Amino acid sequence: MSRIATYFQNQTTLRTLQNASQGLSLASYQVSTGLKAQRVSDFDADTNRVLTLRDVQERTNIYLGNLTNASNTVKATEGALQQLSDLIGDAISTATLGRNENSANTRQTLAPKAQSMAESFYTLFKTQYNGAYLFSGSNGQTAPTNTNAAATSFPGAPVPTTYYQGDNQLPAIMTGNGTTLEYGVLGNDPALANLKAGLEALWQGLQTNNVTEIDNAVSALNQAKTGISTLLGRVGGQINTLDLVKERHETQQTFLKDQLDSLEKVDVSEAIMRVNQQQATLEASSALITRINGLTLLDFLR
Repeated sequence: MSRIATYFQNQTTLRTLQNASQGLSLASYQVSTGLKAQRVSDFDADTNRVLTLRDVQERTNIYLGNLTNASNTVKATEGALQQLSDLIGDAISTATLGRNENSANTRQTLAPKAQSMAESFYTLFKTQYNGAYLFSGSNGQTAPTNTNAAATSFPGAPVPTTYYQGDNQLPAIMTGNGTTLEYGVLGNDPALANLKAGLEALWQGLQTNNVTEIDNAVSALNQAKTGISTLLGRVGGQINTLDLVKERHETQQTFLKDQLDSLEKVDVSEAIMRVNQQQATLEASSALITRINGLTLLDFLR
């Protein structure tokens, strides 16, 4: 009977020792990482919920990346449009000065300034952000035009947009499950077409002392001024929309993080307490096994 009792006591202590060892290993992991478990499958009943929350969190991160890139692109577009707006003001002032002059020589002296403004338009029109042309639509790898500034007679209204090499589709991003959002400005917008034609006609009119060309340029530039103002308002609205959607996703990410933390994170102070408890159990079980294994027949005869 003593042998049987000793055997079962030995086995029970070994199981206690094994459990304590596993408990100590898990508690130590929890203390060092702050996580409840090493594998998602170890969350038992919460496993599916953890996987779902992580999936939503990952997709939301993708949407946030899309929104950040789109917002920065639209802000770059806004900056280019603002510079174009400033360019219109200078061009109208130059055209007014040239129109009021009666000397062909004086007008010709203003032609280089008109040329410089026309060239500045092309530089801004071909602005790139993050490797993509801002005014080429969804086909951002193609420049919006393959031409350069040239003194050209006003082509007539409405101004043709044959110069445009982009596409007619605005860039779009995924902002949610099945939800997309368009942004940006197309390079064949009438405001940009009028600005291009107005600047080149102004250059032509000043260079050739052609008052009609100068008048046509002023008319086109005034239309461009109104159109660019409208575009600035449009991209401003796009920025606000992108920021609002981004804020909503950031709020969701905070909620998701809190939910995951409640499932995955451990109370470190409690984990430390369990480490101490498991360590004490482990030491006590080891000592007991050593004592049991050291028993002899004399210990039972006493």
